[in-house]
Amino acid sequence: MRDRDMMTKGILAALLLFITPVLMAQNTTSGLTVQTTPPGAEVEVAGALTVRGITPITFPQGLEGEFDVHIKKAGYETYNSSLFLSTSKNTQLDVDLTAKTKFKAVFRSLFIPGWGQAYSDHKTKGIAFMMLAAGSAASYFIADNRFDDKRKTYDDYLARYNRVTDYAEKQSLYPLLESARKDAYDAENVRRITIGATIAVWSLSFLDALLFFPEQKSSILVDQVSLEPDLQNGGGQITLSWDF
Repeated sequence: MRDRDMMTKGILAALLLFITPVLMAQNTTSGLTVQTTPPGAEVEVAGALTVRGITPITFPQGLEGEFDVHIKKAGYETYNSSLFLSTSKNTQLDVDLTAKTKFKAVFRSLFIPGWGQAYSDHKTKGIAFMMLAAGSAASYFIADNRFDDKRKTYDDYLARYNRVTDYAEKQSLYPLLESARKDAYDAENVRRITIGATIAVWSLSFLDALLFFPEQKSSILVDQVSLEPDLQNGGGQITLSWDF
């Protein structure tokens, strides 16, 4: 009896030694791990399905196919790339994010008001500057066209007045000439105002990008995020961990 028990235990031990590596291999989940320097960036992996999270993060569900990867964090350049992922392979993506600079913000605002603010993550301010710039530029073109029309009318009256030799006819044309001259002068003043407004918007956008470029702020970040969605039933499970 004792020999039979020992034989049974030996068989079970051998089976256990054989099955354990197989079970471990089956439980090893392929997936994508994304880490960034600094951490705490938003990552989106888009392809046959789209998953999102905060770095460092692991998507262990096993993504298959071509995926676009977008990583963004306030104060840093957006990272864009593409990856081919396989369910049979673990993929590690390490990204050093490039910090945005004041020089790039100022350079953008120098060409297009509001572009530097949008680049600096001040999107509302950027839209406001762009709208002001578009409005002032449109006002200038309208004022410039109106000035051209008024100036042409004045030039026509002046040429006509200079051709007339009859005193009475000159006397009748003179009020029209003066009225046209005044209209052209007023139109020119309006055009100058719109030029000044356009220059002011460009200058304010430039100075704002130069003086109010955001400084980097510290934040509390999780050390590890794991996301495992249920592709068949929907939903999923998120696991967070951090060190103090």
